[in-house]
Amino acid sequence: MKHWLLLFSLLVFSALPAQNKPELFVLAVGVETYNDARLNLNFCADDARDVAAAFKKQTALYDVMEVKVLTDEQATRAAVREELDRFAQLVTGDDLFVFFFSGHGFEDALIPYDFNIRDRFATSITKEDFKDKLGTLGCNYMVLLDACFSGSFTKNAQSKTLPDEVVNTSVELALKRLAEALADTDKNAMIFTSSSSNQESWECPSCGHGYFAQTVLDCIDGKSFQDPKLNRSIGPEADGSGILGSLAFEKYMSEAVRIRTAELGVPQKVRVFRSTGGDFPVLKVAVIGTSVSTLAPPIQIQSSNSDRDYDGVPDAKDECPTAYGTLNGCPDTDNDGIPDHRDVCPYEKGTASENGCPVRDRDNDGVVDGADKCPDKKGPKEWQGCPDSDKDGVPDHKDECPIDQGPVSNLGCPNEKENDVFENVLAGSFVFVKGGTFNMGSNKGDEDEKPIHAVELNDFFIGQTEVTQAQWRAVMGNNPSFEKDCSMCPVEKVSWIDIQSFIQKLNELSGHSAYRLPTEAEWEYAARGGSLSNRFTYAGGQEVDKVAVYNLTSIGRVQHIKKRAPNELGLYDMSGNVAEWCSDWFGPYLPNAQINPVGPVEGVSRVIRGGSWSVGPDKVRITYRDNYSPEVRYATLGFRLARFVSQR
Repeated sequence: MKHWLLLFSLLVFSALPAQNKPELFVLAVGVETYNDARLNLNFCADDARDVAAAFKKQTALYDVMEVKVLTDEQATRAAVREELDRFAQLVTGDDLFVFFFSGHGFEDALIPYDFNIRDRFATSITKEDFKDKLGTLGCNYMVLLDACFSGSFTKNAQSKTLPDEVVNTSVELALKRLAEALADTDKNAMIFTSSSSNQESWECPSCGHGYFAQTVLDCIDGKSFQDPKLNRSIGPEADGSGILGSLAFEKYMSEAVRIRTAELGVPQKVRVFRSTGGDFPVLKVAVIGTSVSTLAPPIQIQSSNSDRDYDGVPDAKDECPTAYGTLNGCPDTDNDGIPDHRDVCPYEKGTASENGCPVRDRDNDGVVDGADKCPDKKGPKEWQGCPDSDKDGVPDHKDECPIDQGPVSNLGCPNEKENDVFENVLAGSFVFVKGGTFNMGSNKGDEDEKPIHAVELNDFFIGQTEVTQAQWRAVMGNNPSFEKDCSMCPVEKVSWIDIQSFIQKLNELSGHSAYRLPTEAEWEYAARGGSLSNRFTYAGGQEVDKVAVYNLTSIGRVQHIKKRAPNELGLYDMSGNVAEWCSDWFGPYLPNAQINPVGPVEGVSRVIRGGSWSVGPDKVRITYRDNYSPEVRYATLGFRLARFVSQR
């Protein structure tokens, strides 16, 4: 199995004279041998090398200028980011930059060679960081990211409908059409993901590539194969000159990956995002002939004498009729008596009881890993190898709050009655902020922090801490957090829209409409310490380690509230832990003095303040600003509540 994070493929084009070819730059990254050997894969380096070589031959439509390949120990987080920066200095507006990645990943992040599982976000290339890097290119680009759960990269994409047009023309006319696409002010964009957001992607031992990477290569080679279910041929719908249009490329990838992985039991579903002004030439493929991909599943029922894989087992009795093998016609790479297609560990000898994997007991607790619900933590057999970290009688794998004691009837979480939460927890956690005038913003920070401007605010209440998982669960009955094991940690993975539902329900249950998100001005005034402000850089002091949970103090995840010192008003985690949604639409600051500002009347993104556990010191400064689309959910995003003073 291979964790493919995603095929995230963007094409953004600008003006190009019809008589010229665009210049092509390629950066291909493949990591199969990791610094952490537990993550090792099999074919990623070849994926990168072969895809790079295939694009290097695309001289019919492009002038190929530079092709760079990083594999294994070369592909560190710093190296990949540095290469992206270097290419940004080489390319110009008319060029096409292609980036390919093959390796591990998790939701919204790529995993480089030096990934540390204990500090996941700080040692991965996050979606946000990656998009920032691409934003510096200033040219057209196509990005191919190949990994598990890749559909997560298209969750918030917005697209338009393409006209159903097929490119069918000569190379010369294709170049003209490509130039027209590049000149279209309505930019072209494409995103492909190798699987949906909750699916894994797989490697193919018989072809030496991932299923998805092999499909990309076969598409460029012009290979066709049969759809056994519909009994029809699938091939790149290129014209006689071998020119493949964007819509045809999309169709081939979507159908081919689904059909080829059907034999795995759960076919990978390619997800596609497009934002483009029309169909346009993408690749020059080999002239379509009779070649059939070696990845093709069984085409049709053969005669009793046919033996397509020449393994001596007739197709009628061969469980794997297109793969050479000796075990009922199937390969058994590790010679453990379990065929590869049924073997969870096809490269290691194992036992049937462990689904083809070796009998292991990593934590030496007497419960083998295959039956151990907590294979990395010692625990008794009666609890399936799991400990009871909080000593409440509920083992960790069944405990929704494994570090907070609670009864079995409440899944190991502390009992919290609604009235207790509303009247005691929330009411007791608000701090009164006396209104006043302050200078908002900074002339020393980023451009969106400028200019400094005077703001006058009325009195208000603001939460002493960020809203916790326990509080969210008490109101909403669920816990959306990525890290669900800490009821006194801030709730995260909540969108601005989710929070509106929380506030509405909270107000209904409490009998008044006091609760709300703070405005951006209220947030900054409170973070500064209000009228008690000492003008610190961070909320509570100048020494960031003492006041903020950020990437050097977080151990790679959200932390319990109140672990760092409060600010002058007694407010915790205004710098770091989770970044906090505000009520305002995001927009530039106005230079004139304002009274109780509420931000722009409309916009596309909402304000985020305070920085999170995954970022550096610069982004947990009091005046640092960020923004996200209101439907976005990340493990770094949470919130704190505000209240009108009339409901004190």
